[in-house]
Amino acid sequence: MKVSNLRLTAGLLALPAILLQDNTFGVMIQALYVIIIAIMHGRRFRLLPNIILLISVSSAHLLQPNGLLLFSLGDFPITAGAMILGMRKAFTLIALLYLSHYMVTGKPQFPGTLGRLISLQFYYFDKITSGWKAISPKRPFIGAIDTLMLSLSNGDEGSQSGAGNVSDLPGTPREWVINSVHVLILWALFSLGRLGMLPTL
Repeated sequence: MKVSNLRLTAGLLALPAILLQDNTFGVMIQALYVIIIAIMHGRRFRLLPNIILLISVSSAHLLQPNGLLLFSLGDFPITAGAMILGMRKAFTLIALLYLSHYMVTGKPQFPGTLGRLISLQFYYFDKITSGWKAISPKRPFIGAIDTLMLSLSNGDEGSQSGAGNVSDLPGTPREWVINSVHVLILWALFSLGRLGMLPTL
């Protein structure tokens, strides 16, 4: 199995461990762990978008009061249960976002016509997201999109004539071990949360 497919498979196996986590502290640790492995494989971490996501999702859940009343802003109650639920969902989204970054660090390849189509979607999603971050300035917007499309076109021509990407190489035993450890750690955190062995908020 190629390195790119190996990472994709590991991400898919770890996905339920994040989605089904019902311990807020547990999903926070999972999100931190996934961010670290995404950064280790060349992904950038930006603090501000994650803070905005955390605040917006948490604030949205405050519209439905739940649990202990902390204080009120006029007639609007701020409850602990709603805040914790919003935090848990926000960290789940952050974890899924960086897990997807890790999963598409290469060009996953699947068999068959449909598989090739899915592989191309992963490939161009990766190229567009990484290419857009590299474009500066992003105004005018249409001009920035044109620049992105040209860079993608030139990049495809270069990739066809250049050497293969590391992610196109067969997975080494080390890659198998590393990805297996990632999956086991995320599932271990899920199990610890379900068993009540992690702190609760």
